[in-house]
Amino acid sequence: METMTVKPRMISSKEGDKYIILGHEVTVKLHSGEDNNNFVFELISPPGSGIPPHVHNNEDEVLYVLEGEFEVMIGEEVFKATEGDCLNFVRSISHAYTNTGTTDAKTLWYVSPGRSFEEFFGELSQFPPGPPDMEKFTTLCGKYGMNFLA
Repeated sequence: METMTVKPRMISSKEGDKYIILGHEVTVKLHSGEDNNNFVFELISPPGSGIPPHVHNNEDEVLYVLEGEFEVMIGEEVFKATEGDCLNFVRSISHAYTNTGTTDAKTLWYVSPGRSFEEFFGELSQFPPGPPDMEKFTTLCGKYGMNFLA
């Protein structure tokens, strides 16, 4: 039988490591080393922002909408997602989202396995503010098994 290395705990709304990633405010709630290689973070997306269509080859993601309105693409389907909606982004299936509201929107994300995704965020948070250098961005995404679609 495996020994549990994770300690149960409560994470307050004020806790978490904060990063700015591609204009989004990220607050890490559980690092992959704290939760058996799962990664949990809160994301605040400004109006009109989002992530274009892409595919993860290594992770599954679950997005839970806490506040705001989104247009979400999963495979060939497009959905409107609002507070309380939950979306399952399965690896190898293209997905994208855009904050279609007029205010900041807040989501909670669960990524499994999370270690490489957390490392990806660490590197991505080092990019300067503003639109990323697409060659560097694409190379970094490829390093972590992600492909952005045209």
